[in-house]
Parts: sequence; C-alpha cells; structure tokens
Amino acid sequence: MTLAERYNAEARRLLPHMADDLAVDPAIERASEIDEIVFRRSEFLGGMASAILAMIERTK
Repeated sequence: MTLAERYNAEARRLLPHMADDLAVDPAIERASEIDEIVFRRSEFLGGMASAILAMIERTK
C-alpha cells in the first residue's frame, strides 16, 4: 500500500465529508508531494493533510 493510499483512506475515515477535497493520486509515495498538492488547493486543507500525514507516520 502506498503512502497516498494510506493517506486517502485515513482522510476518508476521519473526514468523510471532505475526502474528495483531500484526496491525491494513490501512486504518490512522498509525504512532501502530498502536502504540496493539497496545500495548493488551500492552506486550510494543507494543514489537515499535514496532520493526517503526521498521524500516519506516528502509527508506523
């Protein structure tokens, strides 16, 4: 499972009403790329993406 697949799944679980706004290409493997893509959409979403990525990293 790629990092983006884990990220998308966690975004859907935590924020189902915003999952489409937070979703990224499931092939992505770098947290910095996910953060950059979502941050370009909005700072608010970028902050959420950073928090979700931190949670994923913490559960490793």
